[in-house]
Amino acid sequence: MPTNPPSSESPEPSPEPRRRTPRPRWQLGERIARFPILQAMSQRVLLCDGAMGTMIQRAQLTPEDFDGKDGCNELLVATRPDVIEHIHRAYLEVGADLIETNSFGSTPLVLAEYGIADRAYELSFQAAAIARRAAAAVSTPEWPRFVSGAVGPTTKLVSLGHISFAELLESFAVQIHGLIAGGADIIQIETGQDILGIKCAVLAARLGMERAGREVPIITQVTMETTGTMLIGTEIAAALPALEALDVDIVGLNCATGPDLMHEHVRYLGQNATRFVSVLPNAGLPRNVNGVATYDLTPEALADFQERFIRDYGVRLVGGCCGTTPEHI
Repeated sequence: MPTNPPSSESPEPSPEPRRRTPRPRWQLGERIARFPILQAMSQRVLLCDGAMGTMIQRAQLTPEDFDGKDGCNELLVATRPDVIEHIHRAYLEVGADLIETNSFGSTPLVLAEYGIADRAYELSFQAAAIARRAAAAVSTPEWPRFVSGAVGPTTKLVSLGHISFAELLESFAVQIHGLIAGGADIIQIETGQDILGIKCAVLAARLGMERAGREVPIITQVTMETTGTMLIGTEIAAALPALEALDVDIVGLNCATGPDLMHEHVRYLGQNATRFVSVLPNAGLPRNVNGVATYDLTPEALADFQERFIRDYGVRLVGGCCGTTPEHI
């Protein structure tokens, strides 16, 4: 196979790589002073909303509402923004300080499964804008409400070689750019199953902030399975230092189990974390009832667990994940 012949002249020197300004060392006091949501969290426990998917199921939407792409909840911000805003308002009305955008899977990677990868930025922006509008309608100087840009783990694990780090990074960056541009106050990287995937999302969040021209804080939440570890096998004692090394502002847990099976993990975070701690459990473990995931944990039981987590372990952000509703919040 022919190749280019070597040049008889000295090669041109390679251009100097663009040097990034080193990030300042993470300092809690400085972060609290810069970001209102962290200032609020330093003063009181904040209440996050509950499940988006559970509420979408309650709305009994039709295939037409999904534009023929059944199961693509992220598309509803374009086809049925009224439904999504109604869900946000339902959580705000019961006292949520923080509502999550309907963007769990709004990366190009996930949306490609529905043939709409090119709409990732648009749908992410719209998800944040809808939540921002709902929050602004009830927010006051005395009681500000905040919008969290929800970022799920996608459908591929970089640690298992399903996707390259660079490809996953760019996919997250497109999504997060849209969320920040649309008005998110914080980025919530949640349901983390793979520490390397979380690292990729955090780096992408900073890239998205550069593109949007605005910095926001970052939440990272891991999911601990019933086995007591993350899906890849990481224990909470190994996950915590890996997360804090990424200079995130909040570390926590969400999804997979109810609060009872989270207890030891919450205890470890409360006793060892140098960041604010968040806990968003499912409403217990799901049961399959006629093909529908059904959750049995009552609002009163969830409140009892969360009160204990706040009192005993200093948790500062509580809410719910799968199966939770405004009644739970």
